[in-house]
Amino acid sequence: MKVSVEEISPVKKKISVTVKKDAVNEEFERSYKSLGKKAKVKGFRPGKVPLHILKQQFKEQVEADATENLFKSTYPDALTEVNINPITYPEVDTKGAKEDEEFAYTATVEIMPEVKATGYKDLEIEREKVAVSKKEIDDVIKNFANSNATLETEEKNRPVKKDDVVMVDFKASSEGEPIEGGQLENYPLEIGAGLLGEEFDKKIIGGKKDEELDFEIDFPEDHRMDIFKGKRVKFDVTIKEIKVKKVPKIDDEFAKDLGSFESLKELTEDVGKRLTEKEENRVKDDFEKRIMTKLIELNPFDVPDALVESRSVDLIRNTEMRLRSQGMSLDALGGDPKKLMEMVNPQAVFDVKARFIIEEIAKAEGIEATKEEAEERLKEDAERSGMNYEELKGSYDQNNAWGELIYVVRSEKTLDFLAKIVKIKEVKKIKSEEGGGQEI
Repeated sequence: MKVSVEEISPVKKKISVTVKKDAVNEEFERSYKSLGKKAKVKGFRPGKVPLHILKQQFKEQVEADATENLFKSTYPDALTEVNINPITYPEVDTKGAKEDEEFAYTATVEIMPEVKATGYKDLEIEREKVAVSKKEIDDVIKNFANSNATLETEEKNRPVKKDDVVMVDFKASSEGEPIEGGQLENYPLEIGAGLLGEEFDKKIIGGKKDEELDFEIDFPEDHRMDIFKGKRVKFDVTIKEIKVKKVPKIDDEFAKDLGSFESLKELTEDVGKRLTEKEENRVKDDFEKRIMTKLIELNPFDVPDALVESRSVDLIRNTEMRLRSQGMSLDALGGDPKKLMEMVNPQAVFDVKARFIIEEIAKAEGIEATKEEAEERLKEDAERSGMNYEELKGSYDQNNAWGELIYVVRSEKTLDFLAKIVKIKEVKKIKSEEGGGQEI
């Protein structure tokens, strides 16, 4: 058997194998002998069918069997000979086995990359200062007040103005035909919120109770409502009622009504604390991503398509779960599997490369994680999400799934290590966005 290797890329190899004619003929002999014991041919007893008859009637079947058997018997030895440990099933190309001929095939496989993580002790990385302004805190509290606003009927016979909530009936049509889903009654429309677009709101402003309006609007292709996209729509609108939002006064009583606060000061401090924690997490995530982005730049290497594809599937699945929790689906992103894979590809490549580099640094620095640490992490996650820890732990035990969580803990410890040794350049705001692609 002759074996050679062609390097398609550092992580993709094409193995060429040629099996000698004698070994091929031996395989055909075994295949015909095995077939002769069980073949049923009219006019012959089982086991008594002449070889030339078997070759006439079962040649293609035996060639297929011989091809499969020869590949299975030689492929492991070929891998050993060229010292390749593939991470994917081989993509096999062959013309098949023929009697009295050499058998040749190629097997294209992917392998793990050779990664050297260098330069991580000499990094200088920008990190934003954690800052929460009084305006940001005030804006959150104002949003609380707006979400607790009540609607009161406007008694004056005045025109509609911005920030009114107008109860309307409307019928939408295009090219003389009603638009499915475009007929609503007593619909509460907040003027200025732009649900149906700024132009629609402008048409309503100035109208009065019981007034009937009709107008046409050209909607863009990227309008938020699918039923109106790219259409010229005629609306017949009746203003049924005008309501005014009454926003509660922001004071100690308002704070008490919101929950376990005794004063507006307590509410303000709580909002400030929560915003600061959120900002700290955002800055930390951004800082760690900048570290990994720099390390990926300093240590270029190819990654196997199979690992990128697997990570892409994970990213799409995570996005699908997140959207489902919000009452949405992947259809909101177009739903085309090929396009979704293209969208997440940069992030998937980044994640796979980051994982290899983190593993190399952890190995070099002797950073380990134990199952006990993983169990503690799972307990924290369970408490945070309100799930039953024992049930979660049982699921991990049953599915032997601790390996990935141990990796997560080791990865976090490695990133903490890097965050302590890199030179930090604190800035008020990061000027340009960097990083590994974008999640959907």
